[in-house]
Amino acid sequence: MADEEEWTKVPVEEVCRVCGLYAEGALWDEYGAPQYHTCPCCGVESGLGDASYEMVTWNRARWLESGAEWREPEFRPAHWSLEEQLAGIPAKWR
Repeated sequence: MADEEEWTKVPVEEVCRVCGLYAEGALWDEYGAPQYHTCPCCGVESGLGDASYEMVTWNRARWLESGAEWREPEFRPAHWSLEEQLAGIPAKWR
């Protein structure tokens, strides 16, 4: 019987790589696989618009140039701060 392939686990990502919004659920799982959730803030879907550093920075620039508008404004917190949210972006994706 062949040994089962072992998967390397990584930290689960729950913060949008593009805008820094905490997602309250995995955007990328413990195996580094995207969960294809769309961020209600910037509108980027995990696994499609954030799969590389170049995609992340391009989508972030596009979102900021549009005025950092929320894709789903009903989810925007009352005392939302763009600066605080951007500070939450993981260092690898800044």
